[in-house]
Amino acid sequence: MKFAELIKTHQQKIVLSVGYILVASLAFAMGRITAFKVDAPEIKIEQVSEALSNYTPDVAGAQSASVDNCEGKIKGNISSSDKIYHLPGGAFYNRTNPEQCFNTEAEAKAAGFRKSSL
Repeated sequence: MKFAELIKTHQQKIVLSVGYILVASLAFAMGRITAFKVDAPEIKIEQVSEALSNYTPDVAGAQSASVDNCEGKIKGNISSSDKIYHLPGGAFYNRTNPEQCFNTEAEAKAAGFRKSSL
């Protein structure tokens, strides 16, 4: 008798809970069914594009005059506010893209460069 009374007093909550569970399981099942039916179109490459041989990307802030090989030499870096030279073994030597190379510190100083603080 107590069970029947419990069901009658909470009848609305029980019906809403069962309905919610049924709707959720139906939505999950429909999602699984539609996921299996999707077929991606096949992609075919018919023509190979040629790389542009004279393409040079325009990088903002890149220096126009860059020296290709400055290994083992003093690297001169020109910024908008200063000219700094970096010695081999310095903190920023390997990361520096040189605009000018020097054989001695005297050459760098004569060209108006100052020594890197690091």
